[in-house]
Amino acid sequence: MARQEHQKTKILYILKVLSEETDERHSLSAEQIAKRVTAYGVHCERKSVYRDLDELIEFGYDIIRTRQGAYMASRQFELPELKLLVDAVQSSKFITEKKSDELIAKLGTLVSRYEGAQLKRQVFVRGRIKTMNESIYYNIDAIYEGIERNLQISFFYCRWNAQKELEKRRQGMRYRISPWFLRWEDEKYYLIGYDAAQEQMKHFRVDKMLQIQVEQQARLGQQAASEMDMAAYGRQTFGMFQGKQELVTLRVSRELVGVMIDRFGTGVWMYPVDEQSVQVRVEVMVSNQFFGWLAGLGGLAKIEGPAWVETAYRELLAKL
Repeated sequence: MARQEHQKTKILYILKVLSEETDERHSLSAEQIAKRVTAYGVHCERKSVYRDLDELIEFGYDIIRTRQGAYMASRQFELPELKLLVDAVQSSKFITEKKSDELIAKLGTLVSRYEGAQLKRQVFVRGRIKTMNESIYYNIDAIYEGIERNLQISFFYCRWNAQKELEKRRQGMRYRISPWFLRWEDEKYYLIGYDAAQEQMKHFRVDKMLQIQVEQQARLGQQAASEMDMAAYGRQTFGMFQGKQELVTLRVSRELVGVMIDRFGTGVWMYPVDEQSVQVRVEVMVSNQFFGWLAGLGGLAKIEGPAWVETAYRELLAKL
């Protein structure tokens, strides 16, 4: 027998039923809603459902009433928006397979079970390259805590060995860094912080950080952080590998104008040389990854200066 004493929560159960089981293509009659609420152990009569629906509509819920019944017309997230979020979760390498499944299941609760089934049909997590570091979520929380409280953090930084195991760098000594930014680059999360020992800004992959601790010492490197242009930093680094920052002049085929803009933005310095080529000047971190990107453009791009960058590129190509 349904419980009479829970009448104050009846309207909440009606809202729950509408949220989970109705949408534009699926409505429920007042009698069907009453039966479902009663199944939760709360007494509900068909006639009272109409009053509760009116109160929910007056409160602001987008509930549509028709001759066939009622349904939840809109929610905080629409189905196309949730599909975008599901795609982002699926494609994120830093999110483990287990956590991907959990997050997508939670996203599915934000729509009706019918629309939730469409999200499940999108799921292709299996077989994708995913991180195995489950602690990454706690790492991100700890980093944000350090940033918000203006404190340094310490952690073990790791690398993969031939046994496919994460081993600690620096013979197991902890790194101490002043955290300033978190950056998403190349499907990975990076901490960008100030290393007081070397007096420079550095970046670290969050999924390779272990046992982060928020220390009691105040952050350092405020001036270095304030001078950083994060948008430019992303354009200058290739694969987030550091190198010597340099203004490099390139001569590239006009076919690569779109490639240059995609990589360096519409503000890139570009000057037409002739009908076939343009000169481009870009601020980059000169590294093997930059040279690898350049080599991938084939014979359509050439370094014109500085001389030391051109020499380093020739030496690398000869070595390869």
